[in-house]
Amino acid sequence: MQDTYEVIVTQAGKTMFQEAFYNYMSLLGFAHMSIGGRLGGLTSYDFTSESGIVSLDITNVDQSHFKLTVHSTNISVQPLVLDALTEGVADFLEPFYDNLDVDFAGSKLRNLISQLRDSFEQTINIIK
Repeated sequence: MQDTYEVIVTQAGKTMFQEAFYNYMSLLGFAHMSIGGRLGGLTSYDFTSESGIVSLDITNVDQSHFKLTVHSTNISVQPLVLDALTEGVADFLEPFYDNLDVDFAGSKLRNLISQLRDSFEQTINIIK
């Protein structure tokens, strides 16, 4: 089973996804290895576990856009991408929440963070 997910994003999107995906895969217990990354070339990250290997490839499309490709030969990657994204957004929002006075807006943000963290939890528990 070959599974691939591709998307073209801005520099900011690349940076946020790269960090979120790395943190998420580490949380799942995947070991990490980085390959490449020279001026405009391919950067590849391999994440390995007993379940298999998942790779994240990053290539320049133009000066401000990057193609992100997540692929695996034996693990379904879209659930990983979905949960990494929702966990990453929650991680991004949490410091802002921590410095708010807890009121109606603060509690709404706390609920949003909780919903993001729980969105795809059941799907990913299959991989653990």
